[in-house]
Amino acid sequence: MPTKEEVGQRVRLARFRHDLTLKEVATRSGMSATHISEIERGKTSPTIGALQRIAAALEERPAHFVEEQSSSLAVVVRRKDRATEYKCDATKRPMSMERLTADVPWGTLTAARKVTNPGDVFERPPALGEAVLYCVRGMVRYTVADESYVLRDGDTIQFTLEDGYTSETIGDDKCEVIGFVACPGRRGW
Repeated sequence: MPTKEEVGQRVRLARFRHDLTLKEVATRSGMSATHISEIERGKTSPTIGALQRIAAALEERPAHFVEEQSSSLAVVVRRKDRATEYKCDATKRPMSMERLTADVPWGTLTAARKVTNPGDVFERPPALGEAVLYCVRGMVRYTVADESYVLRDGDTIQFTLEDGYTSETIGDDKCEVIGFVACPGRRGW
C-alpha cells in the first residue's frame, strides 16, 4: 500500500497529465482546492469517497492512486499481460485498443496498437502533446486542423494534439495502427 505522500504524488501527476489547476479539479470533484492540495502534498490521506471524486475528476480509476505500482525506472510489458482499453468511436460503436506500455506514475508516453474495421471513425479532443502513428496495414485517413492525410502500409504521421484529430478507416480491409502519444493531459489515442 502506498504512503499518503505517494498517493498525493500520484494525484498531482494525474492532475498535471490532464493539464488541470487545483481549482479546476476542485470544481470537477466538488471538493475544496485546499483539501486537494493537502492530499497532493501528503499532509492528509483522502477518504475513499474523496479518492473516488478526485479520480472521476481526473478520469482515472480510483485504484490507480492506491494500488502497488512499480517504482522501477524500466518496466517490461509481456504480450500476455497487455491491457485492452475500450472506447466508443464517433458513431458510439465500441473500439478496442491494446496498450503496449505500462501505466506507470512517472510516464508521459503511451504506446498502443489499434485494429479498426472499414468505416470506423474516431474523434480525439484537443490536448497538450503530440502523436506519432504508424500504419502497419490497411488504410486510414487522419484529419488534423482541417487537413487530411491518408496513410497506407508503412506510412507514419506525426502531429501536435492541440487541435485534436479524427481518424477514419478507409478501404475494404481492417487497419492496424501502432501509436505513440506523449502528453501531460489525457492518455491514449
